[in-house]
Amino acid sequence: MFSHIELGYLSGNKRALCHFTGTKKDQFTADLEIDGAGLRLGRRFFVDLKTPAAVELLHFKIELKPSLAESKRMMVNGFQSWSNSGEMSPAHRLPRLFLPAYPFLGPYGDYRLHRYSGRRGHLHSWTYTYFITGEGEIFLLGSLDEGAGYTLFDYDYRRDRLIISRDCEGALCKKSYPLLRLYLGRGKPRAVMDEYFKAMGLPQKRSPRVTGWCSWYNYYTHVTGDDIEHNLEELSALGLPFDYLQIDDGWQQAIGDWLEPNAKFPSGMKKVADRISARGFQPGLWLAPLICERRSQLFREKKEWLLRDSRGRPVKAGYNPGWSGWFYALDFYAPGFQDYLRRVFQRLRDEWGYRLFKLDFLFAAALLPRRGRSRGAVMTEVMEFLRKQAGESKLLGCGVPLGPAMGRVDYCRIGADVYESWDLPLKGFSIRERLSTGNSLLSTIGRHHLDGRAFRNDPDVFFLRDGLPGKNLNRLTHHQRGSLFFLNQLFGGLVFFSDDPAEYTAEQRQQLRSAFPAVEALIDSVENQDGFYRIEFTARRRRYLALANLTGRPRDAALDGGPYFHPRHFVLPRGATLALDPYETLCLYAIEPGEEKPYLLGATGHIYPGAQIEKLILRRNSVTLRLHEQSREDSRIFLAVPRDMVSLRVNGIEHPITLKEGIHFATVGPLR
Repeated sequence: MFSHIELGYLSGNKRALCHFTGTKKDQFTADLEIDGAGLRLGRRFFVDLKTPAAVELLHFKIELKPSLAESKRMMVNGFQSWSNSGEMSPAHRLPRLFLPAYPFLGPYGDYRLHRYSGRRGHLHSWTYTYFITGEGEIFLLGSLDEGAGYTLFDYDYRRDRLIISRDCEGALCKKSYPLLRLYLGRGKPRAVMDEYFKAMGLPQKRSPRVTGWCSWYNYYTHVTGDDIEHNLEELSALGLPFDYLQIDDGWQQAIGDWLEPNAKFPSGMKKVADRISARGFQPGLWLAPLICERRSQLFREKKEWLLRDSRGRPVKAGYNPGWSGWFYALDFYAPGFQDYLRRVFQRLRDEWGYRLFKLDFLFAAALLPRRGRSRGAVMTEVMEFLRKQAGESKLLGCGVPLGPAMGRVDYCRIGADVYESWDLPLKGFSIRERLSTGNSLLSTIGRHHLDGRAFRNDPDVFFLRDGLPGKNLNRLTHHQRGSLFFLNQLFGGLVFFSDDPAEYTAEQRQQLRSAFPAVEALIDSVENQDGFYRIEFTARRRRYLALANLTGRPRDAALDGGPYFHPRHFVLPRGATLALDPYETLCLYAIEPGEEKPYLLGATGHIYPGAQIEKLILRRNSVTLRLHEQSREDSRIFLAVPRDMVSLRVNGIEHPITLKEGIHFATVGPLR
C-alpha cells in the first residue's frame, strides 16, 4: 500500500529520524502499530506509535505510489475557511506567496506549515482530498480525526507520488500516540462522502438552513445602533421570513474587549438584541475571541495572555488597517484567559440574549504547538471549549481550520470574504485567503459537499445593491451579482445579505423575493469545465440544471438532456446550444412531459422555476394549483396540455390555450 514511512522525534535532547519500508505488518518494528477495518465502499487505516518512554514528535509522513496520474482532477481543500479550495487539474498550480506580503498575510494560511513548489500539477489538500478517477467516481482519502494534528495530502501528478503527513510537531507521546486516522474509499461521490463523514462519528444533529442580514458589507467597522435600528425597520417592511439579524465587527470597544459596547451603541447591546427579537428575528453577534489589538484594554493590562514564540515575543496573527494595524494571538492556556472567555459568553448569551455567535480569526489560537499538543490538538480543544460556551446559541465559525470545526460549529464559512468587485490586485500576491467575490465562489462550489455533513455551509453574503460613489459602490456587473446571488442560495446552509433594503430598486426587491420560499436543494452532480460549471440538483422533487460561467469570456453549453424551461428562453429541446455571457448563471427546469394530461412546463418568479409551487394536482381536464404564501405576486405558471384541448380549468377557472414553438400551454397567474 505504501513505499515509505518516516517519523521524526526528540528523545531527551537527541533528534531521531526513523525510516520504515515494506508492505507487510510484520516488517515494521514494534514502535508502529498498523491496523484497519473494512467498510462498504472503503476502509479505515490506523497508524499508532508505541514508545517505552516519552518523546516529543517532530513530523510523520507516509509516501505512496497510488497510480493516480490519469485522474482528471484532485480536490484541493485549503488550510482554513478563507483559503481557496476546489477541484484542480494537472495543469493547475499553487503559487508561492509573494514574499513582501509574508509578514502581513502569512499567518492566515499554511505558508509556514508547508513549502509550496509552485509547479503545475503539484497540489496539496488539508484534512481530506479526492481524485476523479473515472466516469462519475472518486477515490477519497480523509482524516477521521484532526485532534492529534492536521493531516496533509501532497500529490505530484508528474511523479505520481502522494505523501500523507501529520503536523504533529510539539506533540508529546507518552507510550502511545495516534499518528494517523484515515478513511480511504472509492465510488459515487455522494455515497463515498456519506460513508466518510459517518466514519468520522460526527454528531448527527443537523442545523436548519437559515437566512438573514449582516451589517459588515454595508457599514464595516462604522456600524452604529441607529444603523441597526434603520435596517431592522426596513427588513420588517419587506415581510420576508429572515431568521437572523447579525451585528458584525464595529460594536466592541476594541479587538479583545468584548464585555461592553462602544459609544456607537449607547443603549447597550441587550436593548439592541431585545429590539431584534421583538421584530421576529434572532439576534446574532460577531467577535474574535482569540486575538487582540494594541489599543485594547486586554493588551495593556493582560500581557501574560499573549501567545509568545520561543524567544518570548508576542505572536502577530496578521495586520488589519481597519483596526490599529497589527493584531496578536492569545494563549488559550494562559492562566485566567479561559475564565475571561467564560464571562464573555455568559454575558453575551445569557445577559444580552444573542442567539448566534460569529467567531472570527479562530486560526490564531493554534499558530504554535502548546504544552505537549500539536497545532491541530490545540485548535480542537479550543473548538470544543467554544462549543460548550455557546450553550444553546448557534456557532458560526470563520477563519478556522475546517477539520477541528467539523461537528463543533453549526455553520461555517467555507470561502474567502466577498467584495464589491470580482477580484482585487491582491491576486498577484498569490494570497489564497484574499477577499474576492470570484475567489469566494470557487470555494462555495468546491466545498459544497461539506454542507449538511460537517456543518452547514456559509458562502458569505450576496449583494444586490448599486450603492453610490464613495458609499459602498457595488462594482460587480449585473451577471456577477446574479451568479453570487444564485450560487449562494443553491449551495448555502446559511444565506445572508448585507444591503440596506431602502436603497433597492423595484427590480432588486423582486430579485430578493425570488429566493422565497427558501428551498433546500439536493446537489446531484457538479462538473467543472475550466470555470464553466454544470450543476444538476433536485428541489421539491423537481430536477434542475444550473449553468454557471464564472469566466470572463462567453461560453456555449450543449444541452445533452432536456427538454428544459427557462423564463427568458422558453423551452429548450434536447441538443440545443445555449450561449452564456461572461459571469452569467442560468437555472433550467428539467421538464417531465406528459401525454394524456397536462404537465408543468415551467414558471417565473423563483430562482428555481416552479419551486414556489406548494400543491399541483394534474387531471385530464382540470388542475388544482397552490403556490407558497411567500411566492412573488407576479409568479406565472405555464402548464402544457394535449393538443386537442382548447382551455384548461385551473382551480375552477378556465384559462385559454396558447401555441408557441409547437407547444400548447395555459398561463396561470398571478396566484397566491
